[in-house]
Amino acid sequence: MRRTSAAPTHIRSRAAAVTAGCLSVAFLLVPGYATATGAPTATPQDEQGPFYATNPEGQFGKAAAITPDGEASEWTSDMVIAQGVANDDPRIFRGSHEGPVYDLYSLSAAWDESNVYLMWQFTNVTDVTDPAQSYPTSDNGKPYAGDLPQSIALDVDPGVGTDGLIDGTTDGVWGIHSTYGAGQGVDHLAMFSSKPGVGKPSLFTLNSAGSFDYQAANVHGFEDAGIKFAHADGLTTKTVTGINATGNAGYLPADLADKALYEDLVAAGHDSEQDTTYEMKIPLESLGLSRADLEAKGIGVMLTTTFGESAINSLPQDPAVLDHATDPYSADTSTSAEKEDDDALSVPLARIGHS
Repeated sequence: MRRTSAAPTHIRSRAAAVTAGCLSVAFLLVPGYATATGAPTATPQDEQGPFYATNPEGQFGKAAAITPDGEASEWTSDMVIAQGVANDDPRIFRGSHEGPVYDLYSLSAAWDESNVYLMWQFTNVTDVTDPAQSYPTSDNGKPYAGDLPQSIALDVDPGVGTDGLIDGTTDGVWGIHSTYGAGQGVDHLAMFSSKPGVGKPSLFTLNSAGSFDYQAANVHGFEDAGIKFAHADGLTTKTVTGINATGNAGYLPADLADKALYEDLVAAGHDSEQDTTYEMKIPLESLGLSRADLEAKGIGVMLTTTFGESAINSLPQDPAVLDHATDPYSADTSTSAEKEDDDALSVPLARIGHS
């Protein structure tokens, strides 16, 4: 799924990006989430960067009828509950030649009488940031090109929560090296492959000890639980905010905090057909909720992507997904150790329905 090649040297470094005019472009951008037609407009999430946001402008999603077919025409900007930026996945800091590309950009939520719906978007701006790399800009770059896990952690019951480890072990569900903090309240975990139809996607619920396990009573296959998801090419936004640089040219995770380095990568030539949208339907019944419960109390959600061993991107953005981004991966030193490190996730989950 990956090809090793020498990274080009023509991509702008952090300093060159400013002198080349990135500063004047970024001045037009306002921190926050990406609207359907324009640049981000909400307040920043925290010191991780000026364009990350959780529940921007007090948004918790909204009631709407959604068809989970991957086509995101029903979704609007006021449904965004977590906003990321483009070109911040670990690969770009060490291995822009690599694919598939799991660069999360935004997470949205909606609900009706029977279901809660999620929509999330992946960007792949390699066509702008490192155009010499043809592998990740081919079909190999699509998230669904790889049989690699994604996770949706949910906080349904505010009175319980788990660290995410399998009961009695030091392993996460499906062997993923990620744990959840006590303040996140994770009590449900949806695990599935980025490639629909592969493996046995399942919703994990807590056992009597308050942990996840592999017992049949606590593992609910998506088909039995009524959970469906699909994907389609393209993006709902007309702008894509990110930093136009690569690790070989000096780009570091710390640069994500520098507002002056950001620009609209669509204006820089990015083709949104490189991007991908996923939609998921989760029956409220499978969470033990009614619509009234959701609207009165809300639930929390965090989406993480992996390269099979460890979280490499998340929404809301968690600093743990980049803390080893510039270190070499033990199996391929041209790529990032973030694919195999232990990640202690800790940021508050995005809320759906109510704060």
